Amino acid sequence: MGFTYGSDPLKATIVRASGSPKRAAGRPRSEKTRRAILKTAFRLLKQDGFDGVSMQQIAVEAGVSTATLYRWWDSKQAILLDAYLETTRELLPYGKRGSPLARLQKYTLRIAEFLKSDDGRVFIRLLVAIQDNRNLGKAFYENVFLPRRAEGCAVVQEAVAAGELPDTVDPDFIINLLTAPQIVRALLGLELSAKSAQTIFDFVVKASLQ
Repeated sequence: MGFTYGSDPLKATIVRASGSPKRAAGRPRSEKTRRAILKTAFRLLKQDGFDGVSMQQIAVEAGVSTATLYRWWDSKQAILLDAYLETTRELLPYGKRGSPLARLQKYTLRIAEFLKSDDGRVFIRLLVAIQDNRNLGKAFYENVFLPRRAEGCAVVQEAVAAGELPDTVDPDFIINLLTAPQIVRALLGLELSAKSAQTIFDFVVKASLQ
């Protein structure tokens, strides 16, 4: 990729990075309203692309005032990335049921389906957009990449604690190996399948155990 904003997402940067926007003190926001706004924002992002969406458009279609949006998010960039993070957590959850290794396997297989979907194409468009927009790239790295990477690394650490993976593995590297090959194929417009995702998973686990 053409951007670098950190070296180890398992360090303190992860703690500072948050998918939730900073907001000024004041009346507590309604969780129902927040989710409705983010759902609207993601729909518009998928429909019009990052540059085609405005704060006013989000406010109108979500049925709130622009003042409400700016009270909870400081920019269009913040709300759209928060909307993307919220959506991917729902569509690509690491989950809590099953063994850690089984959850990593399921996640790896879901990536293939996600990247072939309309929602996955939003992700690809964002990856392309951040190459020419350093501010957007930095925000994506801090508010989307690091939180999601931290979630994945935590599951790898659970697998280590459960004895499913050796304690010599690097959680960040394992997540890279499970996700990057599929993302590259999506960027190149190549075929993605559950079979290829399973092959990737089997190879990574086998290599980790050697």
